[in-house]
Amino acid sequence: MASGKSALLQQTLQELTHFFGQNNATTYLVAVSGGLDSMALCALLLELRLPIQILHVNYGLRGTESDADQAFVKAYCQKHKIKLEVIEVGLKNQLANNKLNLQAEARRIRYAFFQEVQARTPDSLICTAHQADDQIETFWLQLARGAGLKGLAGMARQSEHLLRPLLNLTRTEVLELAKEMKVTWREDSSNATLKYRRNLWRQELLPFLNSKLPGLNQEIARIQKVFSREIEMQQEQLKQAFQKFKVEKSISLNDISQLSAYQFIELFKLTGVPTHIIRRISDLFQAENGKYLSWKDAKNNALFFLVKHKQQITLFTQEQSEWCYTLQPASTNEVKEQQSMLVDAAQINGQPYFRQVQMGDSIRISGMKGSKKVLQVLKEAGVPAPLRKQQLVLCDDQKVLAIPSLQINAQIKAQANTTQFATLCFSKKH
Repeated sequence: MASGKSALLQQTLQELTHFFGQNNATTYLVAVSGGLDSMALCALLLELRLPIQILHVNYGLRGTESDADQAFVKAYCQKHKIKLEVIEVGLKNQLANNKLNLQAEARRIRYAFFQEVQARTPDSLICTAHQADDQIETFWLQLARGAGLKGLAGMARQSEHLLRPLLNLTRTEVLELAKEMKVTWREDSSNATLKYRRNLWRQELLPFLNSKLPGLNQEIARIQKVFSREIEMQQEQLKQAFQKFKVEKSISLNDISQLSAYQFIELFKLTGVPTHIIRRISDLFQAENGKYLSWKDAKNNALFFLVKHKQQITLFTQEQSEWCYTLQPASTNEVKEQQSMLVDAAQINGQPYFRQVQMGDSIRISGMKGSKKVLQVLKEAGVPAPLRKQQLVLCDDQKVLAIPSLQINAQIKAQANTTQFATLCFSKKH
């Protein structure tokens, strides 16, 4: 490195050269607010002569100040001939019309924008300017929220699509680097308000704790590294459990008992179960069959259920009532290969159709005398009570032919004397 640079800058550039050598990309998409951290990151990347493109989000929360941030970033890009992508969001109006958490919604918008740009930029990686102090703040914020292992482990320096190159540097070190490289930046006035929890930790709680316990940050960083290593070790089993749950929409209590607390929480998070429901899932372990937890998805208004059924926890949604069917004549080969799917077409009267289940509906079950109420079949299958009356059944002019994915009426199943074989198959509507 050039001799005029400080030891900190030389060491940082050398370390970043190695870091980006291990994380090659045709383009580095740099999230830039105009503040100290992101502008320092830009300066370092330019010093390394890396191919960058800048992404800026204008939330419109601070009026002319937000517009000035955008203008500042635009001028920087013009000066250094860097491609710029900007998204302007009327977040204040969105929050006024919907009961959304500002920080959470801002993050959702920000990363959706980043991922959209990345999707149309081949071989690119997103870079954010999070640094070590952000990591410590995240630990305490997550701890206060009752987060699990993953939340407390904090942010990874590198993942499949995202890099955080400055995560090993403290805020003080970033400031020193910025001053040495003569970086200019803008101050966000919202950083001074204590109404945001991160600012409260940054400005009051952490300075107090560090004044009383000077080595606390180093101990927290050590804990986060241990947690991160533990997460890496548990990822493969978690991935397998998720893939199985994704297909079967259920997991046995025995399989749950084989998961660590981290894997248990992450499995249901990946499935889309909200945190407040995850905390109550253990209530189902000793519950009676049919007991369930329910929640509504705020985005599509769909109702979801986690149901205790025998030794299983099963996921149901309202969407499971939407079905279509095919009824096709079967060849001799199909008769041999698909015996369990075959029906006797001669036993079907008229054109089959779907309708919602009715109180008097019944169906014959193979191996049973007489028939059984459809609602009872649904109950025994673990379908939660609020969804049973919404269940669609396939009928002909005289009877219920089948409950999709659960039961075919034994009256229409192919027998030894059947001459008109057909395959009856169901699929969900999309």
